[in-house]
Amino acid sequence: MSQRPAPVPASTYRFQLTSDFTLFDAAEQIPYLAGLGIDWVYLSPVLAAEPGSTHGYDMVDPTRVDEARGGRAGLEALSRAAHAAGMGVLVDIVPNHMGVATPVHNRYWWDLLTFGEASRYAQWFDVDWAAGADDTAPFRPADGWTRPATGKLVLAELGAPEHLGELEIREHEGSPVLAYYDNLYPVAPGSLQDGMTPQELHAVQNYRLVHWKHEDWGLNYRRFFSIKTLAGIRVEDPAVFAATHREIASWFTEGLVDGLRIDHIDGLARPEEYLTRLTHLTGAYIVTEKILALESLGARELLPAGWAEAGARGTTGYELIAYIDGALTDRAGFFHLEAARQQLFAGGPLPGEAVEGADAAEEPAGLAAAGRHLQRHPTSVHGLFTQIEQAAKTHFAFGPLSGEMLRLARELKAIGWFHCDARSRAVIGADPLDIDIEQLADVFGILAASLPVYRVYRPAPTDREHFLAQLSDTVDTVDLPPLSEDGQIIMRALSAIRSTARSATASDRLLAYLGVVLTTANHPTFIRFAQSTGAIMAKGVEDTTFYRYAALTALNEVGGRPEEPFEPAALWQEFERRMRTTPHGLNSLSTHDTKRSEDTRARILALAELPGEFFAFLAAARQRTSVRYRPDESDLMVTAGARYGVNASIERTKAPLAADTSFDILLWQAVLGAWPATPERLTEYALKAAREQSLYTWWTDNHEEFEDELRAAMEATEQDPELRALIEDMDGRIRAAGHSNGLVAKALQLLAPGVPDVYQGTELWDRSLVDPDNRRPVDYGERGRHLGGIDRLDLSDEAAWDSGAVKLLLTSRLLHLRTRLREVFVPDSPLLTGPPGPVGRTGAQWEHALAVLFGGRVLLVGTRLPIGLAAAGGWADTAVTVAAEDLRPLDEDAYLAQVLAETDPDRSTDDLPADDPGTSTAGTTGSAEPSEAPAPEAPCRWRDVLTGAEFTGTRLQVAELLDRLPVAVLERVE
Repeated sequence: MSQRPAPVPASTYRFQLTSDFTLFDAAEQIPYLAGLGIDWVYLSPVLAAEPGSTHGYDMVDPTRVDEARGGRAGLEALSRAAHAAGMGVLVDIVPNHMGVATPVHNRYWWDLLTFGEASRYAQWFDVDWAAGADDTAPFRPADGWTRPATGKLVLAELGAPEHLGELEIREHEGSPVLAYYDNLYPVAPGSLQDGMTPQELHAVQNYRLVHWKHEDWGLNYRRFFSIKTLAGIRVEDPAVFAATHREIASWFTEGLVDGLRIDHIDGLARPEEYLTRLTHLTGAYIVTEKILALESLGARELLPAGWAEAGARGTTGYELIAYIDGALTDRAGFFHLEAARQQLFAGGPLPGEAVEGADAAEEPAGLAAAGRHLQRHPTSVHGLFTQIEQAAKTHFAFGPLSGEMLRLARELKAIGWFHCDARSRAVIGADPLDIDIEQLADVFGILAASLPVYRVYRPAPTDREHFLAQLSDTVDTVDLPPLSEDGQIIMRALSAIRSTARSATASDRLLAYLGVVLTTANHPTFIRFAQSTGAIMAKGVEDTTFYRYAALTALNEVGGRPEEPFEPAALWQEFERRMRTTPHGLNSLSTHDTKRSEDTRARILALAELPGEFFAFLAAARQRTSVRYRPDESDLMVTAGARYGVNASIERTKAPLAADTSFDILLWQAVLGAWPATPERLTEYALKAAREQSLYTWWTDNHEEFEDELRAAMEATEQDPELRALIEDMDGRIRAAGHSNGLVAKALQLLAPGVPDVYQGTELWDRSLVDPDNRRPVDYGERGRHLGGIDRLDLSDEAAWDSGAVKLLLTSRLLHLRTRLREVFVPDSPLLTGPPGPVGRTGAQWEHALAVLFGGRVLLVGTRLPIGLAAAGGWADTAVTVAAEDLRPLDEDAYLAQVLAETDPDRSTDDLPADDPGTSTAGTTGSAEPSEAPAPEAPCRWRDVLTGAEFTGTRLQVAELLDRLPVAVLERVE
């Protein structure tokens, strides 16, 4: 019998659906998920996608479920199975864009190409038609269409400028089409005249094909990031929203789906308005894919205040990863690695490596000292990282995303002044834009690249007064409220331009006017600017900087700050913040978007405890392979024999140019993190990483010699016995620590405030790299067999560790715990004592212990820096002590009555309804006076959820708790 799930999941499990793993296949795994302890199943996009799509984010038809993934029947089958098991269904949807790689497969795009501005779907797409105009007007029939033509849609598809000569006229489904090799493009009805050449026919269409290199600056439709095959949709239009969400709405009216995950919400024109409409339409549990910017000391950006009221329960949880991994990082080792990164970045050698014309590089002690200096002065590292980050963001603003900046400039020049309010126009006096489009686009590019966040949302109405005051002395600023958070971001970005680009192009008057425009929330330029900046941040930081900056690459994660790991204290602060602000958002540790899976990162984190050994390994691996980094002519020249220490001067001479070789750190940390891995997997990763880095090879201009060297290096991991032995030796050094880090990280994620999400397959060890590696098929038969024998698992058996069964044990036990003690982890429960809090630690190795108490009755104790702990001889007298006042009584009825009385002293327990759990209290008299808190049962007893071991007292010896596993999760018992 079907059961309705809880309105908020206790946990989710993400399936990546493909034509090889369909909705029907997912439905077959529902019993396994139920046994694992999962509360809701979480699906990748299910709407019709480009044929052959492996991810589903290139949706081509929002009105139907993808047949290749099981179709509507598959969704219904999965929903029936999940609801019968008491589980909910969460589906990923993509409102921002559609796939247009193959026009013939997207009838909306096909119609747009056919009829242009007269298309019935013209309002769906975000096109600047006039920008695509050329010398020949598009065809219009004699009797006219409903809309005249102002321009054309620009498609950057030609392999060479002269390839218009390759066009052919063919027939497709009874109608003429233009063909460019295998690519088909529609022809406007009536436009083909007798005797026309393909080129003449192309000239009168509502689109024009141009060389692919025009993609950066010449396209006139909004894209997802810089991907020309994903065209933006205008869901801010109510009619477009209704048409594109009709199928989604039916999932809820028919009870098939319970929640939605919103992909790339920052690309939408009005995210909050969209959430309000979606909530009204579906009543769904909603989470958003929103990357929250982190600050170096552990603070971070919060979700916009209005989103919760609009229906968003939180994010998909990327931000939690940085706090968990930071808590498990050896900070001293990190800065030692950073010192080596700086040395390689400057073209220097590793310790022990010789450099032509110089003595051998400094001994490891030199780098260690440099690392200690950097640890004392981390702001210098922040500055270097910011330089790399800013360069990458600026590259995208002036390169692959320059078309978006040009469109901003065109629109502001054309309509910006008229969309300012009357008061602003009166104060300013006249339109101050007296510069050309290209100059204004440059200013927008600098401004967008200067933002420290993905986008701004809702500046306060009074913010623009601060900028008007810069334009006129008539503005009274005496009682002016301070700038809002978004207003401050805009002000700082504009100030950065003043300090670096003060010129006629970026005059004070222009920048102040931009401040007025960009703090007017309903101004079209503000809206377009806001939805454009996220792409620059994502491409510049996640997809470029994180491949250029490589110290400890486990920290190079979506939403992270890799230039300095967070302290453990920041994790407890994040727990409190999540409980307070987004208690029902998802908590991630691995996703389809993470650069490395959780267990790959766990192994790389161990390298921070062994920086010297890693340097020796890296030097040997570099010697066994021959990846040569060829510097650009703009690089600094290095004096032969110069000392390459941190902050050492690098003089310009006639000596050979120095190449940044720090990519080797990223490359070989990936090998060690993913090991064992096939050369094919490693090669695919190495090529993608190098192309994303865009220093020595590029997606659009492959450097074949360099890429061949990368292929050879990755093939050598299998074919070169000496290199393979080096890798296996390092694997032996980090394997146990990787297991420890992986288990502790998983426990923290599963118990953190919020809804833990288990990415497919990660209940066993998963050493994946970036996509598509993290979308490999999952062997559910193997996982089912391990789950069937989980109660008989021998933790002393090496096979339990090698197979990952120990991780499945932890995952399953903690998922079941969250479901069974839902009220302990649900933040609005009156039984909750407060946010999770750290527990006192004492003894010789107290810094190696993480201890946190959840809800006054679940205690997590875990290991950090296990290699250092082993070197110190173990836990010795280390203990954790739980304060008595942090423990709540196990008698929930009595405790609830006490909480209610303390919260509302005027309320008598006699007034509670008969079915209120607070009425059946032991020893209550019905008095409205608050009673004394019942003392915790003595002695306090605990049972380890993972091993079944029992312990007594509030002071617990860590060596006893962690005798069998690196983490213990203790539940208070009667």
